[in-house]
Amino acid sequence: MALAELIFKRVKAQIGIIQFDASVSESHNSPSEVTDHPVEEGSTVSDHIRKLPKEFELNGLVTNTPIVFLATTLAESPLTVDSNPTDSRVESAYSELERIQEAGETVDVVTSLREYTDMAITNVSVTREKATGQILDSTISLREILFAKALTLELPVPLNVANKAAKNKGKKQKQDSTSQQAAKNESMFTKALNAVGL
Repeated sequence: MALAELIFKRVKAQIGIIQFDASVSESHNSPSEVTDHPVEEGSTVSDHIRKLPKEFELNGLVTNTPIVFLATTLAESPLTVDSNPTDSRVESAYSELERIQEAGETVDVVTSLREYTDMAITNVSVTREKATGQILDSTISLREILFAKALTLELPVPLNVANKAAKNKGKKQKQDSTSQQAAKNESMFTKALNAVGL
């Protein structure tokens, strides 16, 4: 890696407001689901391929002593783009990663290869050893959140219903169910007698 790249291209990767000093490895995944069923010849094949949420995994480093342009004594905070010093960039970055994951927030991810929006942290794995105590060596997995948009339409009222005036049919007398059943049975009995000729 060229020295000029280390000096001038400070941000290797950024998750939300967390800037990493170095991106050790990145994994970019854009999966799609393809139907298992036979596709009718002549039909649009794109109807049988469904795009799934993008996935991204970063193995990145945040240190308490980053390489800063012109060797300034102020270490840039991993949480802001200003040059305010902080006691521990490692602790600040780890706390912010935990906060984002626990709050269920979506973040934007910026890398040298591509940018992502609406990404949710699915896993944070941190490795600490005695030799790397001043370094946050983390592997962060993220997955895209796909948002559905609700569309509300106001439907027109049909003309024949809109212009139709309600008719007053007066009060209806209620018959109890036993008298209704008796009247029905009597009419059926009468029909049966008439059919026989009585």
